[in-house]
Amino acid sequence: MCVRNAFLRTAGALLLSGCVGAKAPSNVHLPAVQGQFYPSDKAELTRVVDGFLARPPAVRVKGRVRALISPHAGYIYSGAVAGEGFQQVPQGITRVIVMGPSHHVAIRGGGSIPDVKVYRNALGDVLIDPAAAELRRKYEFFGCVPAAHKREHSVEVMLPFLQRHLKKPFTFIPIVLGVQFDAEAVARALLPLVRDPRTLIVASSDLSHYKPYDKAKELDSDCLDTILRLDIEELQAKQLCGKAPVTVLLYLARLAHWKPILIDYKNSGDTAGSKARVVGYGCVAFTEEEKMKPLSAPIGPPGTNKAGAPVRSPTPARDPEAARALLTPLEQKQLLALARTSIEASLAGRDLPSLPESESGIFSKKHGCFVTLHERGQLRGCIGNIFPVHPLAEAVQKNALSAAFRDPRFNRVRPGEMKDIDIEISVLTLPRELTYKDGEDLKRQLRPGRHGVVISQGIFRRSTYLPQVWEQLPDKDEFLSRLCLKGGMDKSAWKDPKKTTVEVYEAFVFGEEK
Repeated sequence: MCVRNAFLRTAGALLLSGCVGAKAPSNVHLPAVQGQFYPSDKAELTRVVDGFLARPPAVRVKGRVRALISPHAGYIYSGAVAGEGFQQVPQGITRVIVMGPSHHVAIRGGGSIPDVKVYRNALGDVLIDPAAAELRRKYEFFGCVPAAHKREHSVEVMLPFLQRHLKKPFTFIPIVLGVQFDAEAVARALLPLVRDPRTLIVASSDLSHYKPYDKAKELDSDCLDTILRLDIEELQAKQLCGKAPVTVLLYLARLAHWKPILIDYKNSGDTAGSKARVVGYGCVAFTEEEKMKPLSAPIGPPGTNKAGAPVRSPTPARDPEAARALLTPLEQKQLLALARTSIEASLAGRDLPSLPESESGIFSKKHGCFVTLHERGQLRGCIGNIFPVHPLAEAVQKNALSAAFRDPRFNRVRPGEMKDIDIEISVLTLPRELTYKDGEDLKRQLRPGRHGVVISQGIFRRSTYLPQVWEQLPDKDEFLSRLCLKGGMDKSAWKDPKKTTVEVYEAFVFGEEK
């Protein structure tokens, strides 16, 4: 057994179950559903897959395909939709990562990567990429649960499409994901691999299950729209069996600035079944939108400044991406009004206000931002994102609603409170990592009142303070020590550059004048 950590737990009875069929060497994974979901005869499998790959797709994707969401049902049901995506994968791919959900074994806290050398099917063997073992070694949320792969179909059904489409051999990383794990951490672990343009990543998922035809189309349309908006939070309420791999892929798309494009949607009522109880199948491609940007810290509630702060300009900056006079006074007023009216509309049960436009175009550009609420001088909510995930106006609206209703430290804002609440918005620059020798060197580089700071150790321990927090914690030692404690680290972790990463960013801050 290669189960190696407490984050991966399986149902004991299922661990004892085996794969029906011919016995293979321990370093070979045999297919679980060959002969059921797809043909076991090589010639027949070739004919079927080539037929799907030759069909004209509903949408021809422009740009280089970097990732796919593809269905994993029996080929007579979902093969046509899957083929429309795989035929648009560029040649030259040398490594493929396929993430699928676990249908048979309960895995909590992460995912399983099998400790085998090859995946085998009727078309031949596909070698496991060396990075598979490195992922298991390096990250505690990846382990090896053999039972999770023996009966699992969600990963293996992707291989014949890749084997027939790609002209040259490729290596493979199969990942079966469970539940209750940090999807953003998994995405960040995979990001260095997918930075290589020769790497393709596939999230395996069907959509709604066993609904009447019209109801399924309604549910699946809503789910696909959520995916196309990269709305990770809303996705958690949707119906799809591969929610875990799709969530990881959406985090990757945000980090890598990939653009999602719907290629096609069908359900089993369109392909090979009745319309009484159908399963939905969607294929979404992700293409490169722009060059990848530096990583940032994840979302986290920072501290804040005093209440009633007037609209103010940021401190002049040294580097080209630092905070300048990003917004005119009119643009500041528009965003503050958007934040307030969005909260008030939600409280009243009305539709949210439309997103404003700006003459400079900055509202449509992606920026990290935080929205902070104060009530009679006390912090009432603060939520945001350091990484530029959404266009600025959309980010302000989302974070305003989250600060009012989703900050875990506070109760939801009530209608009667709004008259006593003032709003502050911080628009952020991209974080940049500091190189430092020791704690004293780090303190020399920090600029109180100007630098927001992110401190991290590995994937799970990470925290940030906005530049405004220097107003309450002007002493650098206390500022850094408290920030470490906030992230679950030792209070002196900031002094060790070998174990600790420090990033800084700047903020353009403005608020309602009270």
